[in-house]
Amino acid sequence: MAEGLLRHLASDRFEAMSAGTEPTDEVHPCAVEAMREVGIDIYDQYPKALSTYMGKEYFSYLVIVCARAEERCPKTFPGVGTTFSWIFEDPRRDEDIPYDSTLERFRVVRDQIELRIRGWLEQPEEELKRHREERECERRERLEEAIAREAEREAAPVGEREAGRDPFRRA
Repeated sequence: MAEGLLRHLASDRFEAMSAGTEPTDEVHPCAVEAMREVGIDIYDQYPKALSTYMGKEYFSYLVIVCARAEERCPKTFPGVGTTFSWIFEDPRRDEDIPYDSTLERFRVVRDQIELRIRGWLEQPEEELKRHREERECERRERLEEAIAREAEREAAPVGEREAGRDPFRRA
């Protein structure tokens, strides 16, 4: 749905492609119907694996829209400039519910994705700023953890400290 929405809203500025960590055989029928309701035809789209693009294409942006994909997506994706994580609830969960209920979930997620894309298209610098701030926060957390580990190691008794020491590592 995100690919269809980005193509619809900004095909003059972006070439949109989508892939998944575990592609199915077909685009979910509720996704096709939910998009058709807003005038976007994704019937001819088909699920693709990450390997379809990984290392074969260059992308200015990679947008992850599913928590499962965020967990399983490679942390380093060759040929990607900036990665955004815009996590939406997976409307396919609980497959054993009536079609109308599943369709409603797809409508909700479709609308959430559209709002996020529209916001980004209107103010891309805000999204990039937020992204830089998130990365900086993550970097600081890693640094603080490393400092805490080093302090623990330094506080350990000498024998224990030497046991984990690499004699070939420069001081």
